[in-house]
Amino acid sequence: MAIDVPPEFERNLGFWSVDEQRALAQSKVALAGVGGDGYLLGLSLVRMGVRQLTVADPEVFEAENINRVPGATAENVGRSKVECFVEDVLAINPSAEIDEYRTGVHAENITQFVGDADLVVDETELTRLELGAMLADEAIRQRIPVVVVMNIGFAAQVTSYSPDGPGFRVMMGIAADESYEEIATRTVDFSRCIPYIAPYTDASVLTAVQNGASLPSIVQGVNLASALGASQCFLHLTRGVDPRRPTPLHYPRVLYVDSLTGSSRVVRRVGWSHRLSLLRMMTSKVRGRTPPMSYPAS
Repeated sequence: MAIDVPPEFERNLGFWSVDEQRALAQSKVALAGVGGDGYLLGLSLVRMGVRQLTVADPEVFEAENINRVPGATAENVGRSKVECFVEDVLAINPSAEIDEYRTGVHAENITQFVGDADLVVDETELTRLELGAMLADEAIRQRIPVVVVMNIGFAAQVTSYSPDGPGFRVMMGIAADESYEEIATRTVDFSRCIPYIAPYTDASVLTAVQNGASLPSIVQGVNLASALGASQCFLHLTRGVDPRRPTPLHYPRVLYVDSLTGSSRVVRRVGWSHRLSLLRMMTSKVRGRTPPMSYPAS
């Protein structure tokens, strides 16, 4: 009996079923942010067989994106990230359907952006807490789960918010009635959202970030974040197809994996894990095991 799966996705069937492939093809994902992890994760979803995407990002590519983002090339510097992303998606699957939001997500379009998506992926700037809160609040209102991935050095982490469980506001310590204008004035407390700081991290880098430097990011972390995120997206988008699959991770459970050290763990107490990893980082520094870094370059 012939299997009704396009040839582009037939080799997926060695690791998931025809019914799961169909579920992916029928799903829609709202992707907020394609400046790093989101770009590669979005392309991974398309290669998995997802055909419908809603994509938002107000920025253009800069030279500093070239070290880690597939769409960031010398000729694309200065071009819209969304425009480049759409080109790459259609090069993979010309029949893909993509709704574009080149002004990013904001109060005027958030309801439409989340819309009829089956899953929201939040890849907005971590320093823009109001955007994360806005996405999560709207997704809860529309009963849609949210996946969040992040790269940290050679490592990456992933979790998701269930419409019925603790979400972005709980993770970041933001009150339920706090306005987006108030949230926008907040600074990020990394101990609430990052359970793992690698022992090879130079403390001076963390100091630079706390003083306003951009978060450093490398291709290994972005690739790993995309892989972790794509796997969790798979579980969300095919949930209910096969009961033998694991359930997706939901906050307060956060999975981190370090591709350099091989460390990995599902964490339930993010703050405790964060403090423990900082202690290990400082111990590594005292013992002379930490390569010295110079960041930022200027």
